[in-house]
Amino acid sequence: MTTIEEPVMGTPCWVDYTVPTLDEQVALQRFLTDLYGWRWSGGGQETGHYATATLDDSPVMGVSVGAGSPSLPTTYFATDDTAASVERARGLGGRVVFGPVHVFDLGWTTIIADPTGATHGLWEPQDFAGFGRMYEPNAPGWFDHVSRDSEAAARYYVALTGHSVFEPEPGMRVLQHDGAWFASVTQPQVAEDEPRWNPVYVVDTLSRTLDVVRRHGGQVLVEEMPVPGSSISVFRDPVVGSVMTVMAAGTPA
Repeated sequence: MTTIEEPVMGTPCWVDYTVPTLDEQVALQRFLTDLYGWRWSGGGQETGHYATATLDDSPVMGVSVGAGSPSLPTTYFATDDTAASVERARGLGGRVVFGPVHVFDLGWTTIIADPTGATHGLWEPQDFAGFGRMYEPNAPGWFDHVSRDSEAAARYYVALTGHSVFEPEPGMRVLQHDGAWFASVTQPQVAEDEPRWNPVYVVDTLSRTLDVVRRHGGQVLVEEMPVPGSSISVFRDPVVGSVMTVMAAGTPA
C-alpha cells in the first residue's frame, strides 16, 4: 500500500470521468462500486454533481456530469505553476481545451489536448492533492498513453513534465521519475482505440473483475495479457462504453 500525501510534480495525481447525464453517473457509480468496493461523496448540486470515489476514506477517482462531453477518462498531471505548465504545453504543440479554472479552494484545473490528440489534465493542488492511495487493489496503479505516434507523445510528456523516458522493449516507452516508473507510452492494443490516456486500476484477481463486468453487461475486449510484473484485462464499461483497463495485484518491474 502507498498512501499519497503530496503528489510528485509532473506525475499523474488524479483521474476522472465525465458522463452525459445524471442517470448515467449513478449507473457508472454503481458499476464501479461493485467492481472496486468504493464509497462515494459529493455528487449534489453544491459540487456541480461531481462525485468522488474513496477507498478507506482516501480519494481514488471522480465522476462528473457534462452534456455532450466525450465519456473518456482524464488523467491529471500535478503542477505547482499552472500558467507556466500551460505555456510550456502550448509551446510543445498542445492545445488548451478547458481552463484554467479555479475549483473552490481545492486547486486549479486545465484540460489540454497533446500533439497526438489525446487529452490530459493539469492540476495545481491547494486543499485537494489528488489520489490518497495508489499501488494496491482498488486503487490506481499505472497510466498508459495510447496513440499511433508514441514517439511524438513521449517527447511531449518528457518536455512537459521534466522527467525522463527509456525503452525497456521495442515499441514501449516508459516515463520515470528518479528511476521510478510511473507511465507508459504505447501503441493501441484495441483496433479502434483513439489517442487517449488510459488509467489502470489494480484488482485482486482478473477473473473476479471480469465476472463483475459480464454480470453488468460490459464487453470484455482483452481477457488477459501479460505485462511487466503482472497481467491486465481490458473491457468496455456497461454504462457509456468507455474502454477500461485493470491490472492484477503485483508490483510492475
